[in-house]
Amino acid sequence: MTTHATHLARTATLVAPRSLSVFEAPLPEVGPGEVLLQTRYSGISAGTEMNVYRGLAVGWRTRRDPESGLFEPTDHPEWTYPMAYGYAAVSVVAELGADVDAVRVGDLVYSYTPHTSAIVVPATSVIRLPPLEDPRSGVFNANINTAYNGILDAHPNFGDVVIVVGLGVIGLIQVQLLRRLGARVIGVDGVAERRALAERFGAEVTFEPGSHVAREVRALTDNRGADIVIEVSGASAALNEAIRTVGFNGTVIAMSWYGGTFENLSLSGEFHHNRPRVISSQVAGLSPHLGPLWSLKRRQEIVLQLMQELELTPLITHERHIDEAAEAYRIVDTQPDDLVQLVLTYGN
Repeated sequence: MTTHATHLARTATLVAPRSLSVFEAPLPEVGPGEVLLQTRYSGISAGTEMNVYRGLAVGWRTRRDPESGLFEPTDHPEWTYPMAYGYAAVSVVAELGADVDAVRVGDLVYSYTPHTSAIVVPATSVIRLPPLEDPRSGVFNANINTAYNGILDAHPNFGDVVIVVGLGVIGLIQVQLLRRLGARVIGVDGVAERRALAERFGAEVTFEPGSHVAREVRALTDNRGADIVIEVSGASAALNEAIRTVGFNGTVIAMSWYGGTFENLSLSGEFHHNRPRVISSQVAGLSPHLGPLWSLKRRQEIVLQLMQELELTPLITHERHIDEAAEAYRIVDTQPDDLVQLVLTYGN
């Protein structure tokens, strides 16, 4: 591989569970069909990325069979240390390779790339961002896709009572989307600051998590229970309570990439008697009920429009420079009460 004579990249790299270092290395030359990106901001995910950081994600101990789709335990898992991770980068196009016309030098783009100060990628893999009052909000592209995909899977009707459990980035985006659709939204989270944001975004009421939530929701719905519960907290106990909270033949959308095990998941009681539908929502696929007119491309086009309309800047609560990435990960891992989204910056 030919390296670029003048461009070095500083990359946050996982070296062991809950251990991260920043390494510097030269970049490859920009080839045909490729672009050089200079990163401005990147977002650390408090859900999926923390499962990877903590060593809990299935990629550390299994390998997915591409034919069967099954994750099989193996001594040669898909991921090994050291590994750069991340998927929420906002960058400026700094250099074009031959035969690139989809983007121009100076364009602000989003890429599903690790936390690195610069990177060479195929031009077809980047997403040109719309004009943004706060360019940092571009880091939410994947989050909005995920949040919106959960709404498409839930398919709420006007007037539905929808519970959002877990008021992190995705949950708070969903509160805004659900209110646009005319749903009655109830938020559940253990952090008062997040509950306050949900109410600012239109939640009718918010609760702390616990076994009282199902009864509180029944009191608000003439004992019907919720039409839909969207679970994005990542806690197995929350999925159990979601099943208790939804009404007869209601829908539970399980969106989290759960780590660990589910010793407290009960499939008796409400699950057996109330016939809830539990649906896995994963951003790489669309609900089969949407039909052939829908595609990931169509969803992405709507996401770029939403990026200009939703309240996203209030979700950015912390910033750290790439050289402070180890500290940044520790902050997200320990989840201080005032944290919603931490953004890494790359300026000098």
